[in-house]
Amino acid sequence: LFFAVVFLPEGNGAIFGIIIMMFAMMVVTTISCDDLAKWDAYALTMPVTRKEMVLSKYLVMVLLNTLGAVLSLIIGIVGSFLMNLSFDLEILVIVGLVYLIAFIFGSLIIPLIYKFGTEKARLMLFLCALIPTALFLLLEQFNVPLPTTGNPWIYLFLLIVFAVVGVVLSYLISLKIYTKKEF
Repeated sequence: LFFAVVFLPEGNGAIFGIIIMMFAMMVVTTISCDDLAKWDAYALTMPVTRKEMVLSKYLVMVLLNTLGAVLSLIIGIVGSFLMNLSFDLEILVIVGLVYLIAFIFGSLIIPLIYKFGTEKARLMLFLCALIPTALFLLLEQFNVPLPTTGNPWIYLFLLIVFAVVGVVLSYLISLKIYTKKEF
């Protein structure tokens, strides 16, 4: 709410990305709390498989990312109404793109957490931001046309495919790491 009050009157769309990424980072917090409580060792004594344990974190990621996107849209709609502005397509584009980026972020961080633990993985969060930035700069260096009004659908399609493939690969990698882990 604080960020919405600060950013919306200025017409800054960054608030939508901030909200979604704040929710996306909560997956790290849930795994950290599980580690502190020694939840995995306890849960695996019950009729829960390792596959279900890993799948649960990905379902939490989907839930939190979706909740962040819905909250962003609500804030966008309410903010537009309160400031007597029309709800425009730009808000939907920002929310949609950051929503997909949040999945890519989760796809990168969850396997890192399973491999190195939450504390070391928090340091590796920097890499999760550095990799997309480096890819963006690399595309710029090779003069690959960036999204414009002429070709945004191609990039949106590629981002959706990249996010879906990333989540599936990430799940498989996380499952392999988690299966070998001893508690």
